[in-house]
Formats: sequence, C-alpha cells, structure tokens
Amino acid sequence: MKKRELGHQLGLAVCAGAALGLFTGCSIEGASDEALDALGSHSSAIIGGELAEASPWAVQIFDVRSTGDFYQCTGTLVAARWVLTAQHCIADEGETSAVRVGSNTYLAGQRIAVDAVEVPSAVADIALLHLTEDASGPVVQLAEATSVAIGSDATAYGWGSEGTPLVMAPSLKKATLHIDGWYSVEELLATGVTGSGWSGDSGGPWFVDGRQVAVFSASNGQNGTNLHAKQLGVDVARHRAWIDATIAGGPTVHPSGRVVLHDLSNFSGISQGFGIGRHDLPNSTIIGDNRASAIRVPAGLRVTAFMHGSFGGEARVFTSDTDLVAAGFSDTISSIVVSNASDPQLDVVTFYEHANFSGQSVIYGVGSGLFYSTPWDQRVSSVRVPSGFKLTLYNGLWRYSAESRVFTADANLAPQSFDDQTRSFLIERL
Repeated sequence: MKKRELGHQLGLAVCAGAALGLFTGCSIEGASDEALDALGSHSSAIIGGELAEASPWAVQIFDVRSTGDFYQCTGTLVAARWVLTAQHCIADEGETSAVRVGSNTYLAGQRIAVDAVEVPSAVADIALLHLTEDASGPVVQLAEATSVAIGSDATAYGWGSEGTPLVMAPSLKKATLHIDGWYSVEELLATGVTGSGWSGDSGGPWFVDGRQVAVFSASNGQNGTNLHAKQLGVDVARHRAWIDATIAGGPTVHPSGRVVLHDLSNFSGISQGFGIGRHDLPNSTIIGDNRASAIRVPAGLRVTAFMHGSFGGEARVFTSDTDLVAAGFSDTISSIVVSNASDPQLDVVTFYEHANFSGQSVIYGVGSGLFYSTPWDQRVSSVRVPSGFKLTLYNGLWRYSAESRVFTADANLAPQSFDDQTRSFLIERL
C-alpha cells in the first residue's frame, strides 16, 4: 500500500505530506518532478501560528529520487538513530528516505540517510525511521503509556506550507490546537486554535506539558486559510510500548527459512516474515493488504499468492526471490500459502491452453472469475482440479450462460464438448 492509498483509508478530505494537505502525505497527481530545494526561496508556513523556538530535535523528512531530495514531512528525533513520523511519509516505489535534523531552517541541518522503516500495523499512521548514523541533537520526551491528552491544549510543529502546496515554510513554525476527543481507537481529534497545519506538517509532533502526545496524521476542512481546521493525531501513548520495543530491539531481522514480503521492489521498506501455513493479509498485519512489491522465498519453499483474501482470485506461484513490480503482481497480494516446494499444489485450480495439461496456464483460488476480453477468453482446453474443489465452467456470463460443465477432478475439455468454450467460471471448496 502506498501513500495515496493510506491517505484514502483515513477517510479525511486532505492529505498531509508535502503533497496535499497537512496530514496524509500523499503526492499531488501530476505534480512537477522538480526538487523542492528549487522552491525554497518562497515564503510560506504553517497556517497561522508563529515561528518556533530553537528545536534541534525537529526533523525534516525527504523522499530521495534520482533528481534530488523532495521534502515530504515533519518528524521528531526520539533516539540517536530513530525518527518518529507518520507512516504515509515513508518512501514510495523508486525512492528512499533521508532526514535533516538540528536546524529550524528549511533544507538545513545534518543530512542522514534512512536504512530501515518500522510500523506497528499496515494502517496505523505512525512509523519509526532508522538512521544510518547518530543524529547530533537532543531527543524528545514521549507521553507515558498511561497518559491521556484529551481536553488539553497542545503545541503542533511543522515546516508545512500555507496556501501553496509544495512551497514549504522557510523556518519551523508552531501553533496551538485543542485536543477535543477520540476520532478512533488510536487517533485524537483536535481543532486549531492559533493556527492549523497543512501540506508538509504530517508526522510532526503535538506536545502537551513538554511531552509528545501525538503524531500529526490528517486534516479536514483545510483550504489553505483555515486556522481552525479539524486535525487528527495518532496517539503516542497507545503506541509507547511498540516505540520502546522497536528502539530497544533495532531494525527487524527476519529469521532464515521464512518467506518475507517487502513493500518496495528492491527488497526494502516495510517487511513481514511468514512461516509455512496459510496467511490472510488484513490490515492488522505489518505488510498489509495489496502492498507487497517484492518477495523473498528461501530455497525449498513455495509461495502461492492470491489477489483476494481467503485464498481467492487469480494467483501466482513463487519459488525464488522476485521483484513483484517486474513480475506484474505488485500491490496485489491479499493472502498467501507457504508450503514446501515438494508438497502437492492443493490450493488452486489450473487452466491450460492445450489438452493434457500443456501449454500456457493460469491459476485461480476460490471464487468467481471472468475471462471475457482477456487473453484467456475461449482458450481453455484442460483443467487441473485438486481434491476438495468444485469447478463450474460457463460459456457465457455465469448462470446466464447457455451451457456449463462441472468438474471435481482433472479433465480434458474436448471430451466434454467444452474445448475453447470457457468465458467465466466458479471455483468452490466442497
């Protein structure tokens, strides 16, 4: 899942990274690929508010592309090699991340590359970035796991723009907001008081009594002039145990012998390991649904990856490390079955273009499918149907078809007078 999709899941009107509005850091569709340092001379800032005091713990987060560094979000230094920010601020496909820390001035400060990203779940809009070297700055104090910030005034910080997306504040700004209550089980809802965030403030902190209580995530009602827009912040207290454990344990190292899904095609970014078994990828998991862009498969294992949850839809089989972007199966996987490569394939029906299970093939898990207007329309000549499956083939649109055939075992279709007739199908478990 990439920045735009995560932003849409938050259900709010404005994205918040440098690209759209202060909270969910998705990029503007069709925006220029010009590096943001070319725009640094323009004056723009958090909407309302005031210039911040010296804040050497404040972090600027950049997407690193072939054409330069592109400012994305705000963050905070929480340990010598760890930055706390919003998950939607992390690098997308074809990018890496870097930070600048130690200066209130936009594009100034110590530049450090990011070499690992950790998140508590696929949808929680909070992330920790691991740095390649120690940052020379103080760290912020975080809210205790038992603290409650509701009803308090908080101070928000960021380099976000005012009125003009992609034009960042020349110096760090701050504004007061009031934390009204809960928006969800882990998100706080606030209203701007002296100012409000917008593009580029995502991932920035809300402080109450000197401790960071939230990570700025998204906003609603922000048009570039609204001082009192509604804002969301991910509650730090609810994630304090995960933050502490991640900092103490270091970047994730997956045990050998496990399949690993990565959200970037170069086998980096967010990752999650899986052992032998059946795994749905709902958003409670780390990698999440429709997010994997690379897969590592140890020798001797086989992964059957499905486009739908519960092991349904079109599927692919992988027995070695694969760049899923190059394979045409990126941001698609919703469930997987990990098995020994020598085990019989019992999770998919296989369609073949020729009789006797030869020629090109395509595989599917449970559910209905349509071959209309695809290369497989009226092309199937044989099928393999594992024990426990029922396959119904149709020569039209499912039950509206003139004819159909049912199979519960491997079969050539010509003897059934159904060769090159299939246009839709239904796969069921018995």
